[in-house]
Amino acid sequence: MSLSSGQLLFAERPSDPSPFPFVADHDNPLTALGAKYDPSKRWHNYLIYYWLHFRDIRLKVTRMLEIGVATGESIRMWEEFFPNAIIYGMDIDPKCGKYEGGRRKILIGDQGDISFLQRTAQEVGPFDIIIDDASHRVEHQLTTFNALFPHLTENGVYVIEDTGGCVGDFSLRTINTLKPIIDHIMYWPKDVQPSDWAKLTDFPAGTPWIDRNVIGISFYRWIVFVMRGKNPQGHPFLRLPPSHGQLTAT
Repeated sequence: MSLSSGQLLFAERPSDPSPFPFVADHDNPLTALGAKYDPSKRWHNYLIYYWLHFRDIRLKVTRMLEIGVATGESIRMWEEFFPNAIIYGMDIDPKCGKYEGGRRKILIGDQGDISFLQRTAQEVGPFDIIIDDASHRVEHQLTTFNALFPHLTENGVYVIEDTGGCVGDFSLRTINTLKPIIDHIMYWPKDVQPSDWAKLTDFPAGTPWIDRNVIGISFYRWIVFVMRGKNPQGHPFLRLPPSHGQLTAT
């Protein structure tokens, strides 16, 4: 059967057992810290995805922002998981100031206030990681992402927790707003032939910022990871020997 664009059909069949429970090991340091501090993200089964994305950078992260402090379990978990990082926690509730200490810094303000977000980013950013676990309101998630994503370091990761049905977003407004990022990740300059992909080491002047600075997005159940990076410079195998020549789109 041929499929039209955008159409996927799968015949039902029972799944075969795997020799492993997931693509990452559940028996890992972050799972252990989740059991120790018991943040709500543990019960949403987010920690295995965090481990998948953060395990190789945990010692290199120096500045992290989590929006939504609540009772402090999460920022204390991150403080121990990222031993070389300052952990900034943002919350609208002034009482959360009591969770400051060690490498934990508390910022009091409203994530729906764009001027506050921008001021915060200028004063204490940029961040290697930003996690939005605050109001879970669609308008806040999107406003905060739009304001803060550019304030990640060039290989930073932005995470939005609690999307979809678990927070009443049954029409998946946050998810559907983020899906078009895939088109930007796949940006291809016009007039460049596919066979020249290995020589395309830079995009033409005027290429939108988002096309040049987003390299990946991962959707899991209720949680999304968006990865900053350099398109196409982040691809090391495009750096061909001078004899091969390079192509810069114009």
